[in-house]
Amino acid sequence: MEKKTKEQLLDELTEVQKMLEKRTELQGHMMRDLKLLVANELLFSQIIDFLPYPIAIFTPQYSVTMVNKAFAAEAKRLAKGPEEKPVRIVQYKIYDMQLASAVKKVFNGYTFFLEDLKAPFSMFSGIDAQSPLPGHFNRAVIFPVAADDGGITHAVIVLMP
Repeated sequence: MEKKTKEQLLDELTEVQKMLEKRTELQGHMMRDLKLLVANELLFSQIIDFLPYPIAIFTPQYSVTMVNKAFAAEAKRLAKGPEEKPVRIVQYKIYDMQLASAVKKVFNGYTFFLEDLKAPFSMFSGIDAQSPLPGHFNRAVIFPVAADDGGITHAVIVLMP
């Protein structure tokens, strides 16, 4: 009986070792794929494009450098005219004080989760002040993007219902 127990224990340890090796291999593949994704900026921007929430990436000068398809569609729906000028965040058009503060302080390294926003799209150039719709993009996450040297080069705003 004792011999059988040792054999069972050895078999179980062998199975655990195989499982750990498989997990390590999968983790290695995932890390390699993530590094490839980060290195391939075009693929990264394509992924952002397919996210269902409006996303805008902007600089410390409040110039919007990139928006995803959801943002572009919402901005087009809210636009006051067929202007094709570069999109900017216009500080004086931010009617919500918590949003204005977050857009400014994000470049100090802070991340914000905001709720109960009133017409957040109105802060972008080319968009009129719109009346807030209940449950329609009234929350946002705003976070900094740091460069390799630790300096903050961009910020991201994700608008959510």
